[in-house]
Amino acid sequence: MQGIISLLPMILIFGGMIFFMNRSQKKKQKKEEEQRNSIQVGDEIVTIGGFVFRVVSIKDDHFVVESLADHSKNKVMKWALSTVNTIHEEAQLNK
Repeated sequence: MQGIISLLPMILIFGGMIFFMNRSQKKKQKKEEEQRNSIQVGDEIVTIGGFVFRVVSIKDDHFVVESLADHSKNKVMKWALSTVNTIHEEAQLNK
C-alpha cells in the first residue's frame, strides 16, 4: 500500500502531461482542418514540400492547382497543405 501511495504523484504528473499534449495536438488539428476548409479558388497555397501554387478547383480530398511559373496543372492532396496566402485577405488589407 505504501508503494502505491508513493507512486501516485508520478502517475498524476504523467497523466497530466499526456492530457495537455493531447489537447494541444487536437487544437492544432482543428486549426489545420479549418484552414483547409476555408480555401477558395484563386488562393495561393504552399505545400509541405515548399512548392507554391494557385488553386484552380477544389475536390473532396484534393486541390487542382496551377504552377505560378509555367502554369502547369497538378493535383495536390489536402493533407499536403502547409500555408495559405488568401487573396481575399490581401484585398481587405489593402483597403
